[in-house]
Amino acid sequence: MRLRYGSLATVCLLLLALLPASCIQDDYATKEKATVTMTFTTRAISNPTADAGGLEVNEHMRTLRVIVARKTGEILYNLKYDIAEEETSKTITFSEMTVNADGEAFDFYAIANEDGVGYTDKSWDNVSIEDLKSMELPATFLTAANASADIMIPQTAYKEITVNPQSDGGIQSETMTLDFAVAKVRLTIENTSTAKQPVSGISLSGVDMTSTPLFAGSLSKVNDGSVSLGEMTIPYETNGTPGKSTVYAYFYENTGGEYKLNATWETSTTFDIKTLGNLSEIKRGTELDITITIKKSVTTPDDFFIQVNTWDSADMEIPSFE
Repeated sequence: MRLRYGSLATVCLLLLALLPASCIQDDYATKEKATVTMTFTTRAISNPTADAGGLEVNEHMRTLRVIVARKTGEILYNLKYDIAEEETSKTITFSEMTVNADGEAFDFYAIANEDGVGYTDKSWDNVSIEDLKSMELPATFLTAANASADIMIPQTAYKEITVNPQSDGGIQSETMTLDFAVAKVRLTIENTSTAKQPVSGISLSGVDMTSTPLFAGSLSKVNDGSVSLGEMTIPYETNGTPGKSTVYAYFYENTGGEYKLNATWETSTTFDIKTLGNLSEIKRGTELDITITIKKSVTTPDDFFIQVNTWDSADMEIPSFE
């Protein structure tokens, strides 16, 4: 009897030992292989002294980090690339991805110019998805970026992509476009008068100067900040060519701001660009390109134009001020 019961117990233990392995094998058998080619694109490069939308040197994509994770937060890829000066896109092939037979959703994150983010607590190579999602650019970033053209301006993108198995060995192709994590105001004053025109106290009010998520989310409702554009002296017209000067500054996206441009010629002047530009919000990756013309024998602004750009193409132009 002891032998019979002992043998039966042994068989049961063997069956129990085999059961989990069998389940694991069955679960693994449902996984298939897939290959994804992802093209990451950034803003076109053009001369910053030319038309609106031109990029400053520190706005070019010079590094690119790509992180791919399962919905559980497990990171499958964490890659960094150096990008050539004139390069505006990068194509990466993610091969031999293991996915469910009916496809599987993955989170793709892209960060250009990561040095500008200031992530110093841990190494980017060991970053967690939780850290990535909670990252913010602080007020100190704007202070530094507006004080020095050496601060690289980050661009980011996030996209959930369903990856499907390719039984025939095919490759799934996808694209992601990165956006600047900040907004920008660029003021150009043209002078057709017969004298130099000093302008001081230039600022844009109604913006957010506190912080912004690294990856786009809902628009901030902080709108009591002001960003300084400093001062400039615009040369007078020479041989029929107007004198011209340009200044710019960065701020964070928001909604509901008063959006006023303030400057002092002989007296303080305020432009209601919220009304003139039909603005209710300013998103990241947006450039407010403002042109003011001072005409002959006039010491106050005579013409005002505003374009709302995406730093590489004009979306609208509104002649607004007389």
